[in-house]
Amino acid sequence: MKDFFALKILDLFKGLYKIAGVDYEIMRLIVQSKLLMDTRRVGNNVAVSGEGEKTKNTFLTSLIVYAIMGVISSAILFLDIEPIVKMSFYFGFFMIMILTSFISDFSTVMLDIKDKDIIGTKGVDLKTLNAAKITHIFIYISMLSLAISGCGLLVSLRFGIDFFLLFLVSILLIDIFMIIVTASMYFIIIKLFSGEKLKDVLNMFQIVFLLIFTLGYQVVIQSFNIVDINILYEPKLWNLVVPPMWFASNFNIIKGIGISNMVIGLSVLSIVVPLISIIMYIKLVPVFESSLEKLNDNTYKSKNTKESFASKISNLMCKDKEEKVFFNFINNILSKDREFKMKIYPSLAMGAFMPFLMMIVSIDKSDIAKSFYELQNSSFFLTAYLGAAISQNVITMISYSSEYEASWIYDILPVRNKSNIYSASAKVVIYRFILPIFAVMSVGFILIFKIRVISHLVVILMANIIVSMITFKMSEKVLPFSKKYETASSTSNIGVVIKSMVVVGALALVHFLVSKSILLTCLYALILGAVIVLSWRKIFKKMCIKLN
Repeated sequence: MKDFFALKILDLFKGLYKIAGVDYEIMRLIVQSKLLMDTRRVGNNVAVSGEGEKTKNTFLTSLIVYAIMGVISSAILFLDIEPIVKMSFYFGFFMIMILTSFISDFSTVMLDIKDKDIIGTKGVDLKTLNAAKITHIFIYISMLSLAISGCGLLVSLRFGIDFFLLFLVSILLIDIFMIIVTASMYFIIIKLFSGEKLKDVLNMFQIVFLLIFTLGYQVVIQSFNIVDINILYEPKLWNLVVPPMWFASNFNIIKGIGISNMVIGLSVLSIVVPLISIIMYIKLVPVFESSLEKLNDNTYKSKNTKESFASKISNLMCKDKEEKVFFNFINNILSKDREFKMKIYPSLAMGAFMPFLMMIVSIDKSDIAKSFYELQNSSFFLTAYLGAAISQNVITMISYSSEYEASWIYDILPVRNKSNIYSASAKVVIYRFILPIFAVMSVGFILIFKIRVISHLVVILMANIIVSMITFKMSEKVLPFSKKYETASSTSNIGVVIKSMVVVGALALVHFLVSKSILLTCLYALILGAVIVLSWRKIFKKMCIKLN
C-alpha cells in the first residue's frame, strides 16, 4: 500500500497518539486506507480510468484558489504597525477561511458513522477510530492552511526566524483549535437533540457559527483605534474572548513591543485553551462516537403545509406540466438533503449578511447620526449585488448528491424534453435560495434607504436572475443530483463562479451609472425583464441533452 508523505510526517508524533491512548499502528493503517481511497474515487457518468486524475485536479484547483487568497491576505504583513494588530487581522481572515472550508467540506466526514459500523465492529476502539477520522481531516485542513498561509510564511521571514517559527506554530495550533472546538460544539448539539430535529439544528448551528466568527472579525477590526493613519491597540477586557488576538499577542512578546498584562493574558490563552480543548476532547471521544448513533434516528414530521405551498408556487412558475413535475421533484429533494444545505447555507447566509456588515463598518462612530444620514442618501444599496455573486455557488452545486447512484431514474422516466429538467432546477434555485436571501436583504434595505430603494431592488432582482441563467449556461451540463460529493467539491466550479462574479460586477456598474435617475432605473429594470422573458427558453433548450 502506498506510503504517503503525510504519514511520514505523522510518524513524528507517534508518541503523542500513544499517550492519548490511541492504537497508533491501527490508526495509521486506517488513515493510509482513507488517503488511498481518496485517490480512487469514482464519480458518476465519468470513465473510471480518468476519475482519479480528475479528483486530484479538483483538489489542486481548490488549493490554487486558496493560495491566491493567501497571496492577497499576506499584504497585511507588510503594514508598518504593531505586530498584535496586523497578526489579529491576518489570523481573523485565516480562521474564517478555514472554518468555511471545514463546515462546507469536512463536517460530513466528522459526523460520518459508517466507519463505526464497518471498522468499529472489527475490534477497533472508538478512541482510535475517532483519532483516524480527525487525523484524516487534519491532513486536508493542513494542506489548505499551507496554501492560504504559504505566502504569509515566506513574507514572515523578513521579520526574523523567530517570527517565522511562531507563525508556523500558530497556524498549527489554530487548525487544531478550530477542528476541536467545532467538534465539541457538535457534541453538545448531539447530546441535546435527537431525530430529524438534531439534523435541522446541526444545519442551523453551522450557519450561526460561521456568522459569529465573521462578526467576530469585525470586532477584531473595531478593537483598534486609527490615529493619524496609525492603527493603535488599546487593551480591553473583552479582547479575552477574541481567538485571533490570542495568537497575535505572542508576536508582540517575541518582539518586545507593547507588552502589558492584557497581552500576556492573551498569550497564555493561545496555549492553554488549545491544550485544554485537546485534553477534554480526548476524554469525551468515546461518548462523542457513541452519540453519533442518534444521527440514524430518522423520526420525521410531515410538512404537508410547506409542500402544498411549494406545489402552488410550481403552478405559478411552471407552465409546462413536465417542468412542473421536475420542479416539485427537485424542490422536495433539496428540502431534505442536509448535506447540500450544510455546504451552501453558510455562504448564502454570508451573502445576505455581508452588505449590512459593510454598512456597519462604514459608519463613523464619532458622529453616528450624520454618518447614518449620509448612508441613507448614498448608493450603498448596490452592495446587495454581493448576495447575487455569492449565491451563484448554489447553481454549480445542484449537480451533486450523496445519493447520486439514483440518477439512473432520469434514463428510465419517459422524459419528453430534458431541457425541462434544467429549467425546473433553475427555477427551484431561484425560488428556494435566491428569493429568500433577496427578501431578507430587501426588508433591511427598505428600513434603511426608505421607499426610494424599491425600484433599485427590482433591478437587482432582475440582474440576479439573469446572472443565474448565465451561470447555468456556463456550468457543466450535468443533471441535478447525478454527481458524487467529493472533497472540496464546493470549489470544483470556481472558474464558473468567478466568471459569474464578473457578470455581476458589469451589471452593478451599469446600475450605478443609471441609479441617479429614477426614469433610467425603471427603464433598465424593463430591459432586464425583457431579456429574461426572451432568453429563458432559448438558454435551456440549448442545454438539452437528447435522449438516446
